Amino acid sequence: MSNEIRKDYILDKWVIIATERLKRPVDFKTESQEINKQVVCPFCPGNEHMTPPAKKLYVLSGNKILIDHDKEGQKRRKDWLIRVIPNMYPALKPGNYNSTIMDNELKLPGIGEHEIIIETPEHNKQIHQMSDKEVELVFSVYRDRFSELIKKKFVRYVSIFRNHGHSAGASLSHPHSQIIATPIIPPIIKEEVSHLNYSNGVCKYDYIIEQEKRSERFVYENDSIVAFCPFASTSPFEVWIFVKQHKNNLSKLTNKELKDLAIATREILAAMFKLFSHLSYNYALWQTISEEKYHLNLRIFPRISVRGGFEYNTDIIINPISPENAAKHLRDALTDK
Repeated sequence: MSNEIRKDYILDKWVIIATERLKRPVDFKTESQEINKQVVCPFCPGNEHMTPPAKKLYVLSGNKILIDHDKEGQKRRKDWLIRVIPNMYPALKPGNYNSTIMDNELKLPGIGEHEIIIETPEHNKQIHQMSDKEVELVFSVYRDRFSELIKKKFVRYVSIFRNHGHSAGASLSHPHSQIIATPIIPPIIKEEVSHLNYSNGVCKYDYIIEQEKRSERFVYENDSIVAFCPFASTSPFEVWIFVKQHKNNLSKLTNKELKDLAIATREILAAMFKLFSHLSYNYALWQTISEEKYHLNLRIFPRISVRGGFEYNTDIIINPISPENAAKHLRDALTDK
């Protein structure tokens, strides 16, 4: 195909699909994921004293997973499956903020929450290598923490994200995700919500999902989930993963939907690692707290290209591989088991 300029489904954002630059996964540069070659990892079992005390511990008791709320016990326990801890270097800190937050304010106190989810006691087991039960537990913790944080009066948005690899901003290689709860709603979410008008009871994303299930950009589907490379992909091999039923956040998902979302994410990441042996990536959940016309989704952004002056000058991204071509490579990798 020749080069094209494409517009985002919802936002007034544009992407140049420049297919004449690079065409195959092997044409992209990736890097080894060696990060911070320190001898002692603060996230590994036995080193709990190197981090702040855990807010929550998920532990196995018989065949059941329990949450340990005893803070003194959390300092001692070494048999955890997942630890939720405050970030030692938080972007936002808890505090009291009683005044009403107005959208036109230019400055607000740096109040919020910043947590780390240590996803496994195993130092080298990443999301794409986890079992169904392990990755389901990670996503259950996402839901638990989201449901807990939105109870705080100052929280208007909860960002749940994962940075993997040096190019994606990770400073430690031990598998972990992060959560930042903010007193403001991000502009990109506000803009999406403002454009998500319903037509005959169907939101724009419901329509997009149905269209992409039958398009060349389709990547993966299970009972609850559809995944595809978006029409105006802002990064090579970008994938959006949608829950089929219209729900605006994690707290609304059934256990079946949550498990299917977790497995879909694991499967797509595993396919990416078949294509790129060394891969940096970010993923994040797009959701709202109270705006029910929004449609929950998770977006994966492989970090295999570099933005240049044109992108920073225009906010128009140049993507050297079409989403149609990227989706084909991902489908091939998913079926090659």
